[in-house]
Amino acid sequence: MEIPREIHRIEIPTPFAVGSMNSYLIEGDPVILIDTGPRTDEALSRLRKGLIRAGYTLEDIDRVLLTHGHVDHTGLAGTIVRENEHKGDSSTGVSIHEADSNRVTEYENFTKERVQSYNHIIEIAGVRTDERPHMTAGYLETYFLKFGESIPDVFLLEEGTTIKTSIGTLRTMWVPGHSLGSCCFVCKESKIAFSGDHILGTISSNPSLDYDISEQISMVSYMESLKRMESLSGYTVLPGHRDIVTDLSRRVFELQAEYQLKLDQMRDFLSSQPRTLYWLSRKQFGDYDANSMVLALAETFDLLRILERRGEAVIGENDGILAAISSS
Repeated sequence: MEIPREIHRIEIPTPFAVGSMNSYLIEGDPVILIDTGPRTDEALSRLRKGLIRAGYTLEDIDRVLLTHGHVDHTGLAGTIVRENEHKGDSSTGVSIHEADSNRVTEYENFTKERVQSYNHIIEIAGVRTDERPHMTAGYLETYFLKFGESIPDVFLLEEGTTIKTSIGTLRTMWVPGHSLGSCCFVCKESKIAFSGDHILGTISSNPSLDYDISEQISMVSYMESLKRMESLSGYTVLPGHRDIVTDLSRRVFELQAEYQLKLDQMRDFLSSQPRTLYWLSRKQFGDYDANSMVLALAETFDLLRILERRGEAVIGENDGILAAISSS
């Protein structure tokens, strides 16, 4: 399906393993930017150039919509707000789902808490000291803090919130999983869905990063949200990373099958002998590098919790280390 000419994709570099992210400009009244990229000089330069190619500047942006609260998608929001403060009551507004709002309004505190949480899972997973990432909590805090900043005032989105645009009305679809407040912005008139990181064409959405702050198992929330996307069959999906998804139904099926396969594999790794979370993560994900350790451990933990909920695994703790056995 042809993308409306009012939509401009701007590819923004990030310092993270995922690579560049997609920011989307929607021309019209209001001028809308969906996701911003991280707060780096390179990202800001690329955003400015992309806007200029479309005939706009940062000062022309009326509203920033954030698909979720991860800093590779939100970091430049504060910069855009400052560029438009002189406009007074008509200055740029930033919108994000209420469940992710503290990631933006309290960026510094939230980042410090998450770094502590990620260090904790490395400890309880049973990772040997010599195999842990060679980065202190302080270093990681400093590293991540430079890519974003707090924005005190945001507009809170919820399921069904609508935004009028030149391509039609965007309806907010709340799809928790990748983060607590992940959203897709769906336009029925144009058959377009801006999916953030909920639907990506060729890579995983990493649905377990909120393993310790979600009321539900994050992976379960993600799968439930993924099923909701079946109602958008025939829509063109504009994702937060990499290429456009033209066959949404097929991609949803692929992702569902991928996670079912992971569950089946994890079940097969279990036996009557306790295996640590770290050991199981290596069986599941192989020789991943230190930068991927938290992702692998968090997803392994979610897989085990799902199996435990189904009565197929038992998770226990010994001297502060998590381990699992088969219940059969």
